[in-house]
Amino acid sequence: MPDFIGFMNRFFPKNLLEHWENPKDLIQVILGPRQVGKTTAILDLSQKGKCHYVTADSATIPTADLIWDEWKKAKETLPEDATVVFDEVQKIPRWSEVIKKIWDERIASGGKQKLWVLGSSALLLEKGLSESLTGRFEINFFPHWTFSEVEHVFNATLEDYVKWGGYPKIYSLKDDEERSNDYIFNSIIETTIGRDILSMHSVEKPMLLRQLFWYVSRLPAHIISFEKILGTLQGKGNGASLVHYANLLKMAFILVPIFKYSKASHRTKKSLPKWIFPNPALVDISIKEEGLKNFTFENLVGSHLLNILFGRWEFDLNYWNENGKEIDYIVCRRGMPVLALEVKSGRKRQGLSEKAYKELGLECPYLVLHLENIHTFLRSNSISQILGLVANGKL
Repeated sequence: MPDFIGFMNRFFPKNLLEHWENPKDLIQVILGPRQVGKTTAILDLSQKGKCHYVTADSATIPTADLIWDEWKKAKETLPEDATVVFDEVQKIPRWSEVIKKIWDERIASGGKQKLWVLGSSALLLEKGLSESLTGRFEINFFPHWTFSEVEHVFNATLEDYVKWGGYPKIYSLKDDEERSNDYIFNSIIETTIGRDILSMHSVEKPMLLRQLFWYVSRLPAHIISFEKILGTLQGKGNGASLVHYANLLKMAFILVPIFKYSKASHRTKKSLPKWIFPNPALVDISIKEEGLKNFTFENLVGSHLLNILFGRWEFDLNYWNENGKEIDYIVCRRGMPVLALEVKSGRKRQGLSEKAYKELGLECPYLVLHLENIHTFLRSNSISQILGLVANGKL
């Protein structure tokens, strides 16, 4: 298997190693979903110098004393410029308060220790960062693996990626289909929902949250209202509960609702959600059998866009439809459309005329994706690269 860090530097920020060696007196944060290589990357980096690694990912919730004790141990046993890593730090109650205290003490005393924190719950991690650590940190984002990454490392085909998605571990299991599916269910979906969401957040109706995920997993890239979903599910609840649960799934980056584009931002927020799975492996097994067509193909495009936009707060991903006409995806930067995409997935629907396109206020490039150019699109690693390919006629 090729060198993991060397490969990851081709997609993720190329300055990850630079941040490790020279964090500029900032707490370094690695944020991303489960099983995408955060811990592997940090352990590989830790071989480049003295490092003390601690994980809070256990069946029982650790106390804040873990941070104090391990920080003290590292100071006593390692060189003064050593790196201390806390993995799954969001599982520790009051973690951000304690991290703030030890970091402020380190700054005041002229200490040289380096501090990295990793987490898979964006909601809890970002809340702690914004509440206690403002101005003290820098984030390194790790999304799901893209097709180009698994193609490069595991020689995966596009058909492989549609079926097994962007979880590196699964490519060592894929010859055993039952074992692979068990891994997705137990090590990823159930662990994320049970350990990262239900045990760490206030969820009044856990069954309703689970039902939401499993219901939508059979309807990737569909536009479905919260009210319709609620009417289908067995658990009692209300629309507000579903919106909250959808946000928790989004922050765990396993299911992302996107909304209809409108020049008026308040209308976008009130529109019907279109449900995208950022990792194709999370789509229901029976639906993935469609392969490269219909909504599975459409979700594949949406998942790639979500991953290359992960952590890019200036970007939003939307869709548009009206009177049977549809634009599958619209990428906006600070509210302004920069790219519109139509996915030729085999579904019959009416296209958009040039006049109607301009009336929407869309003066951005319009990209039509199909089986002939999907590989080129999925091998792109940024919106700017896609726009460059479109401008040069290569997409």
